[in-house]
Amino acid sequence: MIERQERTKKQLVAAAIDLFHEVGFQKTRISDIVAKAGVAQGTFYLYYKSKEEIFLDICTQFITLFSTFLEDASDLFAGGSYGEVRQNVLTFNRELIALYAANGKVARILFREGAGQSGSFKPVFERIYTQFIDIVRTRLEQNRATGYVSFEDAETEATFLIGLFDQSLFYFMDVKKNIDIEALSRRMTDFIMGGLSKTPPAGR
Repeated sequence: MIERQERTKKQLVAAAIDLFHEVGFQKTRISDIVAKAGVAQGTFYLYYKSKEEIFLDICTQFITLFSTFLEDASDLFAGGSYGEVRQNVLTFNRELIALYAANGKVARILFREGAGQSGSFKPVFERIYTQFIDIVRTRLEQNRATGYVSFEDAETEATFLIGLFDQSLFYFMDVKKNIDIEALSRRMTDFIMGGLSKTPPAGR
């Protein structure tokens, strides 16, 4: 019984993700979601009160995944040498790009649909962005003393970095269609380190 309920809920979520991604939140109807999920309309209300609620649930699942990833990246910008710091940033970028690629539809729903909605969605989206920026800011501040990252204001740098991750990854996923994770993570790392390391040590 419980397994069937979980399976039905996953069907509804998967259908909603596809529709929100394909036609947008505003144009998606609950009747569209249940039709795509292959369940009766009444079944939807056993799990969600509205399409706003399933939208928020989808966003929350990705937020949890992304936040956990950022929180676990304790060695971001850490290291005993410039090369070690760069390697840690490279590893972070590689795993981040893979995370986005594996959850592309949900990421687009969160950062595109979420950013464009008002009302109850606006504070949720703002909280998400603020949370992500705060985590990266903390990582920068924790490793300022190493001397391998240099910046004037950690919050500003963190905001730039989150914007870089957000905008550039969607460009490569949506426009280029084909992401070379290794090449992209390496180039992104060089860009980040170039901005944070004003005068890299000789020999790197």
